Amino acid sequence: MSFAHRWRAQALGLAFVIAFLAVAMAVASTGRAAPRPIEPAAAMTATVVLDKSSYLSGDTASATAIVYRTPAPANYTYTWRVRDFLFRVLNQTANGPATFPYPIALTYTGTLRFDVTVNDGQGLVVGSSVQSATVALAYMALGLDRGDYNPGDTISAFYSVASHVITSPTYTYEVDDSAATVVFSGATNNTFFSFTTPKPSSRFYLFRVTATDRGNSTQALATIAQASGFVLGVTFDKPSYVAGDVIHAHLALTARGPASWPSQFRWTLTIGAVTETAITTVAAADFTLTLPAGTGGGGIAVFASEANTGATAIQSVPMGSSGGGGFWSTDVGGAPVYAIVLGLLFLLLLVAVVGLWRQTGGGFGFLHRGTPPPPSEGPMHAPAATPMSVNCRRCGKPIDLTTSRRPIEVMCPSCGETQVVT
Repeated sequence: MSFAHRWRAQALGLAFVIAFLAVAMAVASTGRAAPRPIEPAAAMTATVVLDKSSYLSGDTASATAIVYRTPAPANYTYTWRVRDFLFRVLNQTANGPATFPYPIALTYTGTLRFDVTVNDGQGLVVGSSVQSATVALAYMALGLDRGDYNPGDTISAFYSVASHVITSPTYTYEVDDSAATVVFSGATNNTFFSFTTPKPSSRFYLFRVTATDRGNSTQALATIAQASGFVLGVTFDKPSYVAGDVIHAHLALTARGPASWPSQFRWTLTIGAVTETAITTVAAADFTLTLPAGTGGGGIAVFASEANTGATAIQSVPMGSSGGGGFWSTDVGGAPVYAIVLGLLFLLLLVAVVGLWRQTGGGFGFLHRGTPPPPSEGPMHAPAATPMSVNCRRCGKPIDLTTSRRPIEVMCPSCGETQVVT
């Protein structure tokens, strides 16, 4: 092969390779620019929500199925199941509603278990987790009129029954002391009873009330303890403060019930960012501290404590603005200045009103606008009592006029001259 032929063959081969690479790159770039979309896989979950966590025998329980499906909701059908504690089926309802009502039998007590199977009609069928609720024959409420007691106090107990079975109950009650000895008991149709604690008293008492109706019963318990410990009180010299004020605080302990007092008291008072401590041998302490400049308005929290008794107190002290709060927070003899100023203004107003009342002759006519006089009607001409007259232009003798109409032509009776009167 000649040199020219070899050169042409190499040139054609190179051109072919270049063309092939260009086509391959174009196809690859097109594939990257427009990838084929991937359809998401359909998925679905179901959850059961009960309207209550516990029911009475005879109630109607309500269970709602909440279904989440992706990519979009569908037309669901529901199959409901209700089981007892041993998972025995009590009810199974196919093609039920999204919210399923279940009437509980009057004779049933124990646990109910609800679950649902959901079919979206497009091939997905899922079951929910089980939701449980307890069922009781009755629920009883019992409350005491106080949180603790001192020896000799009278404690009142109040109670009621919620039930579809125990509808006309009679009540029996008893009070047990800390040694489990019955110290008070009785029966009643009322919904309350009272117990007076002896002196000395037990450390605590247990109140037990039982409601009975046609062989069915339920009961409730409540415990109350004798008052003990200490109460820490905090008082201040003013009702409110502003930044820079000096605060005088008094802390005092009060024993609740029998108490063992320490020989020494360790106090701490914190107001904002200021903390003071003190040690006393009596159950009280006085603090004097200054609020730092820049303390904000509104209110500031006060924390007080006594270490040896463990008593604490938290209180809020009103704060005014430092610019204008001094006037409003100033007292004179325990009364706020602004109240005194308002009282003086009221007295001045009352004196002014009384003075005006006396000037008006004992009445309040100055408070009412008088009736204005009727407006002037302008000049009026009184009608003539006698006939009017004019003088004749010819002879000068008077000519009587018998009418007020104008213009009018008249004739002189003396000379017969006629003239027009306007």
